[in-house]
Amino acid sequence: MKSNQLIQISGTPGQIVGIVPVQSNGTITVKLVGEMLQISSESFFGLETKEVFIPIEDVRAIETGEGCTWWLFWLGIPTLSIFIGVVFIILAFIVKQRYLTIYSSRVNVIVFHRKGEKVAQFRTGVLEARYSKSLAIAKPPMPPPPSRPFNI
Repeated sequence: MKSNQLIQISGTPGQIVGIVPVQSNGTITVKLVGEMLQISSESFFGLETKEVFIPIEDVRAIETGEGCTWWLFWLGIPTLSIFIGVVFIILAFIVKQRYLTIYSSRVNVIVFHRKGEKVAQFRTGVLEARYSKSLAIAKPPMPPPPSRPFNI
C-alpha cells in the first residue's frame, strides 16, 4: 500500500432501509489495520458500542454514493398545507448526503461523510490492499497435461 493513502475515515453510521441508505445517530470509524478493516461504532450518547473486524480479503465491493436527503422530503409532505413543506422538499433535493458502503460476506457497513476526497483516498487504499493481497496468494499456473500419443 502506498504511504500517501488514507487509512482511516470517520462519519455517522447508516443502515439500508429498503434500497435507500438512511443515516443513523452516533459515530463510526473505519480503519485499515494491517490485513483487517476495523470498524468501531458508538450509538447516540454512547448507549451502544460495537467493534467489528473484517479480513481485507473478505471485502466484496465498495460503493460510494450521493443522494437526496429523504427525511427532509418526508417531513415536507405532511407540511405542504403550510408553505414550509415546499421549502423542506426543495432542500431535500439540494442538500445531498454522501456515503461509503463496504460490502463483505457477513457485514455491510455504511459511513455517511462530508469530505469526498478523503473517502476516495481511503477507498483506493482498501482496494490496493485487497487486490495486492489476492494477487500475492494467487495460485501458480497449472502445468499443461502430459501429451499422449495418438492411437490409430
